[in-house]
Amino acid sequence: MKINPSVGQHLHAKNNQVSDEVKTVASNDKEAFKVDPAKQFINSEPTHPAEQMRAKSDNGKLTVITYKPDGKLDLPARYEEHRALIERVANSTSKLYLHDTPAAADKITEEYDKISAYLYAHNPRLRHKSWGFSVDDSGKLVATGHLNQADMQLVEDVLNSNDELVSAARDFKASFLEGLEIERGSEGKSQYWGKYDVNEDNFAEIIDFKEMVAQSRNSELQREKTGYFLNKWEWTINIADQLQARAQPTFAK
Repeated sequence: MKINPSVGQHLHAKNNQVSDEVKTVASNDKEAFKVDPAKQFINSEPTHPAEQMRAKSDNGKLTVITYKPDGKLDLPARYEEHRALIERVANSTSKLYLHDTPAAADKITEEYDKISAYLYAHNPRLRHKSWGFSVDDSGKLVATGHLNQADMQLVEDVLNSNDELVSAARDFKASFLEGLEIERGSEGKSQYWGKYDVNEDNFAEIIDFKEMVAQSRNSELQREKTGYFLNKWEWTINIADQLQARAQPTFAK
């Protein structure tokens, strides 16, 4: 099988969804190499530890992405010449859509649920005001939206008092920005989330964690069933919507 390494990954996350497969088209247009890590993400919650979910060959196709103890992808020999392309697809998919970023988002939700009760008890009017929060370039949680100075100070003081929430927000930002860079690759272009210009300086203007939590939350029944605070499918839709609404597609192919 021959693969044109200039053909980019095709992770189907067009503004409001992630497809259930990543396909790289073969140079002869008759064969294709297929990576399918997103079905687990979309259709169910992970059932294996992250290190087991990352390439097991089945009739010539990669069906499971795994890593060796040395950190390299475990690829069948037939795919070794395409390692750089495959690793970029697998790593960006894992970082952005499957593991690191959504795990941080779930932790943000868990900790925000704890701290928001205290916040609203001290200022019930905040429930009816339009505001959000994000993390700035210094790693501090910042309030956004329509708040007066006193309310903004209260929100920021309370949010930043939760070390776990601050840590999760920083992890989200770091994983998200790293994933965008990996997805763009050496050519610096992407068809998916990586096409948007999100960076250290403008992250807080684009990603609103409060909106993310509100729009992506699992019901109590779903949370008990899956163990997750967020519905990952709804989370993917919301982040894509936020990017489309506030970020510039500077790196679009």
